[in-house]
Parts: sequence; structure tokens; C-alpha cells
Amino acid sequence: MPKRLRLAVSMLCALVVGAVCLAYTAHVRDEAERTRTEAMRRYGGEVISLVVATRTIEAGEVLTMTDIESRDWLSSLAPVGAQTSVDDVVGREVSVPVCSGAPLTELNFRDPDEMAEVPAGHVAVSVPVTEKLGVATGIAVGTHVVVYRATEDVVKLIGGDATVLAVPSGASSMGRGSLTIAVTAKDVPEVLAASATGDLRLVVPAADVKELASGASVSKVSVPPVEGGHAEGASAGGAPVEDEKKAKDGEER
Repeated sequence: MPKRLRLAVSMLCALVVGAVCLAYTAHVRDEAERTRTEAMRRYGGEVISLVVATRTIEAGEVLTMTDIESRDWLSSLAPVGAQTSVDDVVGREVSVPVCSGAPLTELNFRDPDEMAEVPAGHVAVSVPVTEKLGVATGIAVGTHVVVYRATEDVVKLIGGDATVLAVPSGASSMGRGSLTIAVTAKDVPEVLAASATGDLRLVVPAADVKELASGASVSKVSVPPVEGGHAEGASAGGAPVEDEKKAKDGEER
């Protein structure tokens, strides 16, 4: 077989293999999306299409088609101001960062003049408001908060120098929407990561509380129940059983 013919056949085979791989990848993606949609419908509620970020997008970036995608979402769980059309957000500049997989809302394109001024050395970060986040309904702009990451095993302080810059409009929206906080630049990656996994917690300390801003990681320790309600070797009052016996012997004498 001539060399040119072998080269042509090789290129043709490579193209066929590439096309098959692309078709298989698209098929797997479609199957996964179909399964996800069916599961959401079984959960209940109307399913709508939202625009979500395919990667973590920082403030100042202009969105392209590779940065976003449409994804099915339960309408009852959609954040306030969620974007539903890809064409409406392509080419727009993001003013508030959004983590990968999170729906884009009007808050992410908010005019900086509508927010409180970002303190020097800090970055404005948008985080979804959930029941686990820990902020009270009607939290005010300018409130000082302490940021933690709480998993099943460890509670870790992320930063003690954070400030609320913007809140969802209306008290009723505090169960949905996004909260914008100012955190130090070094804390941004960990804040976004904790928000993406649902482990982010915010605490509002009093003005005279200093300890919250200087803690270390604390492991959650569960104490197994002991028969009779007391630990082994201890009395109901917390004193060792042996000491109680000695005291009683002394009284009898």
C-alpha cells in the first residue's frame, strides 16, 4: 500500500474515532442530565432552566459561552433574580463572584454603587442564603460577621474580619437569594469552597466579643451514653466513686 494511502487511511480512522468519542461523551452527558431531571420531577415541583456557572467566576470577568450553561432546577429552590437565558448574560461583566455550579442572579451583575463600600484589603463575595448559613432574618448591611467552615467532624475558623455588604431585597427573601459579604483576599478561596459544599456558617458577635476571631480548628467529639447517666468511675455530682466511699467511711468512724 502506498505511503500516501496509508497516511490518508490513518487520518480517516483518527477522525472516525474522534467523532465516536464525542458522540459517546454527548450521549453520557445527555443521559446524566435526563436522570437528574427525572429525579427532580419525582421530588416534586415545576422544573425550570437556569443559567449556572461552569467554573468559579471572579468579579471583573466578562462571561463567555464556556463560563455558563443551562441546567434544570426546581422552581421552588431557584434564587431570587435567577437568570434563565444564556443570551441575556453572555458578554456581561460580573461584579460579585459566583462559585462553580451556582445559578447566576442579578446580584452577580449588581452595580457596585448599590452595595456598601468594600473595605480596603477585602473582596466582595456572594454566597447563597440557606437555613444552615446562620444569619438572622433582616440582617443589616454593615454588620460584622465571623466566618466558619463546619463539617461533620471539624469546625474551622475561616476569618473574623467580614462585613455584610448587601442582603436579598425583602425580609421574606432571606430564605433564598444571595448575601454579599466582604472578606479578606486570602480567605476568598476557602469561603467559596465552603459555600459550594454547604459548610459555610456566619456568626454575628457582639462588639465586646474577641474570642471568636482568634480560635483554631475544633473537632466535634461525641460522648457515648453511660448506663445510669454517669460516666464510669464518677458519681452523680461529678466526684469519683472511690472518693465518696472514703468520705462515708470517715463519717462512720
